[in-house]
Amino acid sequence: MQAADPADRTAPLEFAFEGALEGNRVAPRGLGWSADGSRLFAVTTNTYGTEYWLHVIQPPAVQHDSRFTGALSTAPGQPVVGEPLGIRGRLELDGPAPAEPVKVSAVRSDANGDRRLAAVEVDADGSFTVLDVPALVGEATYTVSFTGDLTHRPAQDVTLAVSVAKAPTALTLNAPAEGVKGQGLEITGRLTWQGRALPAGVTLSVERADKKGTGVLTSAAVAADGTFRINDMPRVNGPVTYTVGYAGDELHSDSTASATVRVRKAG
Repeated sequence: MQAADPADRTAPLEFAFEGALEGNRVAPRGLGWSADGSRLFAVTTNTYGTEYWLHVIQPPAVQHDSRFTGALSTAPGQPVVGEPLGIRGRLELDGPAPAEPVKVSAVRSDANGDRRLAAVEVDADGSFTVLDVPALVGEATYTVSFTGDLTHRPAQDVTLAVSVAKAPTALTLNAPAEGVKGQGLEITGRLTWQGRALPAGVTLSVERADKKGTGVLTSAAVAADGTFRINDMPRVNGPVTYTVGYAGDELHSDSTASATVRVRKAG
């Protein structure tokens, strides 16, 4: 179907009726326009002319351009494995506001391959945030797409390369201000982390530094809630510094913390 005006350069439209439920051919005198010219009626028939189908064809609406404006960004600024991440951007649409909510989709590409993320609606001002939880440390690329709708053409895809970091950890120590040489001393603490839970059986390294030098003590076991205890018997008087360390793993960074106890002579 093509415009009758030779000056109209609009591309011709083609409508196909195929299969036993749509008819094999257009019936004689089977095409006709509605009075306002907004619809085309087509009557098709089977090969034998014993069955007929009525098709109401409505030419597609005028389509307008769409585009992503500005660069994509992340929130938070530093993506962390196992933590929620938002990919923010803006989509600009020409023409009238769409009747239905517009959605954009995204694909994350990393060393594990491609993963399609859930589509999200675009706000009235064109802004959107695609949500993800990176599962792998290292480089990842996000590709955001708008495939168009009834009144808008697809937009050119936009991409954003990010570096996903290990989830941070932190150690806190609660040590007494003073201790007594040769008597028991207890230090408590907590290991906290972001991202995925730490595996069971995590242990912490413990070092003691005093005027006789630095030595390694028995490692401290971390409970499920992140708490731990360190028991020691200071060997000299004076300042004694205890340094606790978590070595990290494939998904979590390492961390250290220190506490100094002033040890005095007994009596």
